[in-house]
Amino acid sequence: MKPVGVVLCGDDFHDKTGFLEAFWVLSALKKRGVKSQCIAINDSQLNVINEFFIKKEKEGFLITPESPFLPLSKIAFLKESVPKNFSALIFPGGFGAIRRFTTLETDGSDYTIDEELFTLAHGIHKQRKPLAFISQAGVLAPKLVDTEIRVTLGCDVDRAELLDAIGAEHVACPADDIVVNLEMKIVSTPGLLAEESDREAAVGIDKLVRCVMEWIK
Repeated sequence: MKPVGVVLCGDDFHDKTGFLEAFWVLSALKKRGVKSQCIAINDSQLNVINEFFIKKEKEGFLITPESPFLPLSKIAFLKESVPKNFSALIFPGGFGAIRRFTTLETDGSDYTIDEELFTLAHGIHKQRKPLAFISQAGVLAPKLVDTEIRVTLGCDVDRAELLDAIGAEHVACPADDIVVNLEMKIVSTPGLLAEESDREAAVGIDKLVRCVMEWIK
């Protein structure tokens, strides 16, 4: 099986949501014996990612022995990543998902997606491989597919209106659950966007990873 790509959206230490969600994704993949390939945007992001993950490793952030610590040799650049190299693609969230990969902050519902990211994700979708979105990364989903999809950004009404405005169906969802588009192999979960505990967010992310694994068996 080819590795599952994990797109790291966080770009600074103020964006811990993305890093924590990435930790949970990588832990869930490692627990199931699945290879992962992290995807970063550029060199400056690599330095932040490496420092953050080393810090969390030293703090004993994970209570399991299967640490998802990321040596740099396992992180690829987005511009070098191609659909054929992955069995699926997972997007942890954080504000970096919006700030680095979309024009949402300036263009509102007319926002566009980073060209390199669109090429990779849309190509994977065209090959009928799974796409998975966590918390803020859910705003990417409607722009990456050619038809209406169901996606969750938690239970916030304003976020629901944003998705409605671009033709997606927002589904209110608790942190420990997922929203599935079975035929398209697209799944999402609120992650840390939800107001529930971190534990529930981690449960939802584990459930999301399990769904992806069922699709790529």
